[in-house]
Amino acid sequence: MRINLKVQELTLQYPAYTVLDGVEFSIEKGEMVALLGANGAGKSTLLRALTRSLAPARGAVLLDDCDLRKLTQKEISRTMAVVPQNTGVDFDFTVEDVVLMGRFPYLGRFQKESRTDREIAREAMEMTGVADLAARSAATLSGGERQRVIIARALCQQPELLLLDEPTANLDISYQSTLLELAVTLNRQKGITVIAAIHDLNLATQFFDRFLLLAQGRLLAAGSAEEVITPENIQLSYGVQAVVFRHPLHGRLQVSVPSRRENGPRAPGPGSAAAAECTLPAVHVIGGGAESIQALDALREAGARLSVGPVTAQDSSFQYARFFHLPVVEIMPFSPISEAAQHEHLALLQQADLVVVPPIAFGPGNLVNLESVLQAARQGKKVIVMEPESAPDRDYTGGKAQAAVQELLAAGAEGVPDTAGLIQRLTKK
Repeated sequence: MRINLKVQELTLQYPAYTVLDGVEFSIEKGEMVALLGANGAGKSTLLRALTRSLAPARGAVLLDDCDLRKLTQKEISRTMAVVPQNTGVDFDFTVEDVVLMGRFPYLGRFQKESRTDREIAREAMEMTGVADLAARSAATLSGGERQRVIIARALCQQPELLLLDEPTANLDISYQSTLLELAVTLNRQKGITVIAAIHDLNLATQFFDRFLLLAQGRLLAAGSAEEVITPENIQLSYGVQAVVFRHPLHGRLQVSVPSRRENGPRAPGPGSAAAAECTLPAVHVIGGGAESIQALDALREAGARLSVGPVTAQDSSFQYARFFHLPVVEIMPFSPISEAAQHEHLALLQQADLVVVPPIAFGPGNLVNLESVLQAARQGKKVIVMEPESAPDRDYTGGKAQAAVQELLAAGAEGVPDTAGLIQRLTKK
């Protein structure tokens, strides 16, 4: 069966206020959808509306163009299953008993579970890794074990859609990853559509492909991570400024919210009007990537006036620079540095009191940056090279980058072993 979900002008109201206001979206079978939004945005309310637990004041929820209100509760339960936030078990049932409750939509009044029902329950327990707990009292389980049992019960319903309401809340990182990996497995192996309300944006981007972002009861954005998880949308939905960057291991978007300390007064960038009256050193950090963030953060904490680049808009250091309103040279991805970008980079090099070369990799595309720094060093510019001894391991230019680093050191650049050494050199009188 192919089940598509469509939400049309969905509005839900409590006596004092409106929880959801004209929400519209559609989800096709087989999608992995993360429902995002701040506390009180309406995520849990929307999930309850999708199962007809709450009646809308206006609008409709359609399953394959059939209004949910025209279906019986058993018909709905055979189509979709819910894993709620509260997975407590009030009575002393065994794990197998709890899982078998998922067969209720298929049983008649006073009808007992058949051998087929028990086989389905056994398969669900094996898939969720709780088969060895079948005879255990559900009341004795840990939070993560209990969550997997409730998911097994949901699977016992043989649903087309699986709705998860904050499935990782109050779980440690091991159980969080285990449960979301299980959701991905169910999606890929069983073709189950998964819709999950998630409060952790970084977990959401790691495991989900499509995103719905709620803000004040309205659908603010829908689509891919790149379309939905932007600093602007996070500001509108969560009320905080955030840095959005790509994780260096899996390449998925990640979100970081700097502390109040980090959101404090900013030193002006090189070349700004305020910089002329500022006695703090102006430091230009070339290149980008995760390797540059630690240096940038330490330099900013030490009070340096920073500029960055050249980097692409997808680079984490670009996002860092934009968040803190630092001058940054932007270049196109997978393209040679343009003449305009090179001119802008040379200007920042000239304006800086000090140039820092972080321990980044160098290839044919960014070797020109290193050559520009070498030219500046020969003209008397102070340069610090971080981890120069590891330059050969980061050289993808056939030795040209390593040679440039050696020429930098010969021209008077200083080498430092780490970020602590960089800050010590910066503050040295």
